[in-house]
Amino acid sequence: MFRRVKPPARKEEVHFPADLKQLGYFVNEHDQIRSIKNPEQPFKYRVHKVERVNERRREAVDECVRRILDERFAEEGFVKEYFPPGSDPAKDRCVPILVDGNLESDAVEKVLIVVGNTYDDLGIWSVREMEGPGVNHGSMVSTVQTAKAAGFHTVILNCGQNVYSPEVGRAVTYRSWRAATHDTPHIDEVLNRIPRNENVSNHVVNVLDELKGRILLGGKSKRRAVYFLTYGWGCWAVVKYLNKNFDEWKDSLEALIAVESAHTITDITNPALAHFIKTRARAYIVHADPPGSFIPDRRFGCQTFSTGEIHSECIIPNHWMSLMLPWLVRVEQDPEGCNPVFAVDWAQVEKLQEGWGSADVDGGKQPDEDKWSFDDDDDMIGRYEGGDKGVLEEITDLRDDVKAARAQMKQENIAPGEMTEFGGGKAAPTA
Repeated sequence: MFRRVKPPARKEEVHFPADLKQLGYFVNEHDQIRSIKNPEQPFKYRVHKVERVNERRREAVDECVRRILDERFAEEGFVKEYFPPGSDPAKDRCVPILVDGNLESDAVEKVLIVVGNTYDDLGIWSVREMEGPGVNHGSMVSTVQTAKAAGFHTVILNCGQNVYSPEVGRAVTYRSWRAATHDTPHIDEVLNRIPRNENVSNHVVNVLDELKGRILLGGKSKRRAVYFLTYGWGCWAVVKYLNKNFDEWKDSLEALIAVESAHTITDITNPALAHFIKTRARAYIVHADPPGSFIPDRRFGCQTFSTGEIHSECIIPNHWMSLMLPWLVRVEQDPEGCNPVFAVDWAQVEKLQEGWGSADVDGGKQPDEDKWSFDDDDDMIGRYEGGDKGVLEEITDLRDDVKAARAQMKQENIAPGEMTEFGGGKAAPTA
């Protein structure tokens, strides 16, 4: 009735050299990866009917990009450090991070800690942007270059390479793991995990605990100013870490940027951290409104802004220079006034949300794209004084005691059943 069928013989793996020229590509004068045969054509993934061949070929191109980035980060003065500390990358299971070579210098006053998502290689924001606008643009090279010009010294964590591949001999992303030559993509939770760096949460805890002294003080007695630039699950891990260790960092923390974060307000149980998040943090999300538009969103416990992007990995490459870095400079210059408080009519917000997908919203009128405009303060104040309040009822400067008290009074006007903890009332965020 049954017969045993001999399994098909495994076909020999196709090998692709980690050399752009042999793969048919080059980096043009605009820092873009383009085809040698057709200089206008970017990297094309699907060139073979067998998916395994496409995976292997893409991994070869990715390895070329990793080598290019290693050289560029070295030129910017970064060195690789391996965790757990004391690991030998030639034989131990370990994960690298990038640290500014001058981090322990007495001249360092500002430190930027960059924590990415869980699916890209070290130093990369978006492969999509690297293959389009340019290698530096889609990687963290352009980020650290502009940060350095603003006086920041940077530490880059590695949340993506959390699987150790014996065949490759180093930590890899899950995408690289699948492309390696093995019979199955099964991950052994003992042999293929890196001690104390098994996941993004453990990695953040391990690195920040180990580098805490060097980041906060270095060789100086005066504590440095620390800023976080985080993305996705990396932000969730940072918030989780600070929720437990905020007392050790609070004297140095200046600001936190959360890009399409995975954390929510319920992850914040430390009142001191909750206040810091409300007053010194900003969230940037995928949203159709123009970049920099204020979005009434209580998920993250802080002010939230649109980026106009449809892919989350494109947010930082495209808006770091225009939205995020200027705000960090603003925090440095005016820490108490960097996040002016809004009084938001949440009933109107809920009305708009209920009408999403319908052309007949608010009497048939389409919502004004500038209804949440925030960064253009002069224009907004002018429209406010002219009587055009719209949904945004008031802009409050925390440094003005009278206005701050008025905003606090408005916040007491909470709809029944609404959450008030951490600024979830009628007017949010609060002082």
